Amino acid sequence: MILGGGAAGCATAISLKQHSPQLRVAVVERSAYDVPRVGETLPPPTNNLLQQLGLWNRFRLQGHMEAHGTSAAWGETDLYHNEFIFTAYGSGWHLSRPAFDAWLASEAANLGVDVRKKTRLVQEEEQSDGWLLTLENASEGARFRTEEQAKFVVDATGRRAVFARRRGAKRQADDHLVGIYRFYSTTQNGPVNTSTLVEAAEDGWWYSAFLPDGRLVTALMTDADIARRLRLRDEVPWAQQVERTVHTRQRLAGLEAGPPILVAASSQLLEPVADESWLAVGDAASSYDPLSSLGIFKALRTGIFGSYAILDRFRGEPRGLLKYRGLVGAEYRSYLEKRSEYYGLEKRFPGSIFWQRRQPAGSKLP
Repeated sequence: MILGGGAAGCATAISLKQHSPQLRVAVVERSAYDVPRVGETLPPPTNNLLQQLGLWNRFRLQGHMEAHGTSAAWGETDLYHNEFIFTAYGSGWHLSRPAFDAWLASEAANLGVDVRKKTRLVQEEEQSDGWLLTLENASEGARFRTEEQAKFVVDATGRRAVFARRRGAKRQADDHLVGIYRFYSTTQNGPVNTSTLVEAAEDGWWYSAFLPDGRLVTALMTDADIARRLRLRDEVPWAQQVERTVHTRQRLAGLEAGPPILVAASSQLLEPVADESWLAVGDAASSYDPLSSLGIFKALRTGIFGSYAILDRFRGEPRGLLKYRGLVGAEYRSYLEKRSEYYGLEKRFPGSIFWQRRQPAGSKLP
């Protein structure tokens, strides 16, 4: 049973069915893929994972927007351009996250996965041969509960890690980053700059990208206490922050903004990330700073490798789960080192609490 029908949960289900078609796999998803979801960028290495899942050719038919690079004002005011043409992986992509996740769920269903929308876990009971799960479905305005037997449970519930935390796992957070997201309406008359724009500012950093549905998504990433103090969900403080930027202000000029969406974006690792009869994938296992652009990439990757660990477990080889735990932990530690290095490049805001918190150990802002 896979709890969560996002990219990580669906990738786990698809990989399981690819390698063991006779396996009964169900995905439980709280929504009907009809609510906003953030995470709109696929870096070029994601292409290889889509190929590994057998999805690459059909993915390219979904109407996503090809992205050719990233532009960043980081460490200096001028933009630095990183063109994907110089990588071995090809282009990146901008996409509608709800549409992408819904498409992954349909691909899983085509392989025989039982995808259950508007369904959530109510409670679980550990048994000698697995789990007895109580599920609640809220389709068509009615609510009804069922009990299901599962030999193994995958927690793909995102940062909340609902199942794993109820089993005693702990989230180890390394910061308190949040993102205030807003979607802007655009006309997109004429050529569109498909580059992702990243711009450092005194109280955090900005991200923006055009989406294939004609909108522009923008986010100010900062710490939760700073967001509260500056009232960044209010219109006037938000507009004041926009005016203090250079490149983001130009990109947003004349566009109409939708309501703000506050999203947790802290770096955190679940401990443990797997046990004998369950494991966590995607953001439930570990979550990275959006600066890395690795959210969907990591979701697909942990889904694939998590499926390998599960299949090893069914074959009576428990070392697969240990390897999976080691992989997630090692990649998280490597990510923290790279995050520290990148944040350490920005030294223009010596009086900023946000940037002081992110300086490498032993270093100081000028």
